[in-house]
Amino acid sequence: MINLREHLGWLCSASLWCGTAAWAEEPAPFYPTTDGSDQLDVAKRFEQLQQRLDRLEAENGQLRQSMFQSQNGQGGGVTPANATLWNANADAACPPACQCPVCAAEKNGKGDWKTGWNNGIEWMSPDKAFKAHVGGRTQFDSVWYQAEAGALTGAGGLGSQDGVGFRRARIRVDGTIYESIEYVTEWDFVNTTNANPGVAGAPGATTENNIINVTAPTDVWVRFKDIPLIGNIQVGNIKEPIGFEHLTSSRYLNFMERSFNQDLFTGAFNNGFTPGIMAHNTYAEEHGTWAVGLYKNTANIYAWNVGDGEGAVTGRVTYLPLLDEECHQLIHIGLSGSSRDPDQNRVRYRTRDMRQGNGSLATVFADTGFFTASQAYFAGAELVGVNGPLSFQAEWIGAWSTNAVSQSSTASAATGTALGTVYVQNFYVEGHYFLTGETREYEKKAGAFGRVIPLKNARWKGGCYEPGAWQLAFRYDHADLNDSGVDGGRLNSYTFGVNWFLNPNMKVQANYALTERDRGISQVQAATVDNGLIHGFGMRLAYDF
Repeated sequence: MINLREHLGWLCSASLWCGTAAWAEEPAPFYPTTDGSDQLDVAKRFEQLQQRLDRLEAENGQLRQSMFQSQNGQGGGVTPANATLWNANADAACPPACQCPVCAAEKNGKGDWKTGWNNGIEWMSPDKAFKAHVGGRTQFDSVWYQAEAGALTGAGGLGSQDGVGFRRARIRVDGTIYESIEYVTEWDFVNTTNANPGVAGAPGATTENNIINVTAPTDVWVRFKDIPLIGNIQVGNIKEPIGFEHLTSSRYLNFMERSFNQDLFTGAFNNGFTPGIMAHNTYAEEHGTWAVGLYKNTANIYAWNVGDGEGAVTGRVTYLPLLDEECHQLIHIGLSGSSRDPDQNRVRYRTRDMRQGNGSLATVFADTGFFTASQAYFAGAELVGVNGPLSFQAEWIGAWSTNAVSQSSTASAATGTALGTVYVQNFYVEGHYFLTGETREYEKKAGAFGRVIPLKNARWKGGCYEPGAWQLAFRYDHADLNDSGVDGGRLNSYTFGVNWFLNPNMKVQANYALTERDRGISQVQAATVDNGLIHGFGMRLAYDF
């Protein structure tokens, strides 16, 4: 009887597995005869039932094999649900000749999240597939200028006036969802717009009385990670992949301001963020990076553009020919380039130094003025090195603007003058040294410098005094905006810096900059524009979380 129950159980299982009575052969009716002598022997009846069960099991095995081959060959593979079905029990396992894929369970972030400090407040799900961080940064500056007589003649902005204010004040939310998608949304509250554009035509007309602060997006994007053959795809308002210091966060800069490259090329008129889509990844075991993107060329801070064409294709590749993480040694080399359809078919190259006023209030040291161009091409080269507490970096960026025609009276040539191809360039060389023994952190996935971590955070409470991290820095910066009838000026700037990192989140910076301004002769203005020296001193208290 026990054996009969087992067979009957398998009969029920087989019927349920097939899902229809038509797939199973129904046994013949079992009627007792009126003549007891003609009744079949019970053992013979059990044997008949056993044979029928054997046939059903054979048919079910063939059916399972057929279903597996159909799904694996014609249906694009076994689904996770089917894989679970095949492996539900030993009797329903896959045939030995094939292999069933078993996908890991989807991570959904459920459970008790953990809260911690990772140079900022961070929340993480138990399965680590979800992360969230809410933070921001503030940079509070004081800047003083003193210039020789005539050195700032024709300069826009506030001239040699002093200023106090926030250089940056941003709120940020970032994190990870479903393990493979990262997001960032960040907004800066310290941007300016002219409340009365009608009075902004002449140098000196822009004052604090007609400039107001507005909120504008900076990093606002989504990144899809670990895509086969590609790596990562980033969509939104992002930094174009050109320039080492441009791709280094403003939280981690060696000086209060980046070199003239930023204002001239990598962040002109749009804060350094451009709407677009970018693919990027590392290679050679994270010894190198590559990135290429398609962007809408913008000349505003609001992450939008309307116009026919006006696109840009920008790419960058970097490599570490030397990397010794144990000894804190590395050499970084990089190349980048961009082809750009100018916004509104016009370009302007101008640059400022330390900002004593927000946005358009800051003094402009060199300026080509607007001129039309059919296309602009950028090329850049990078060389960076770290050896323990000593580090250096150098960059060059050149720009070629084709079929240029002078457009405004601020340019050196009269309006409508054909300029051909206008070439402007800038390069800088800088060095830094930690007096307290720290080293520059390098982010291999970004190909840029990261956060400075003091060996000992600054302390002064309870009779315990610690220094934090102290760094000395020097930079030489050269810009040449004179070419093809455009006399935008030449600049030679020498900047000395002292940085005090109280902890990984806070630093105090002091910069002194001596700039030699050579404006050249304007073909529009009757007189020669005076040259001279400009002295600038600035201090910053910066904090991010």
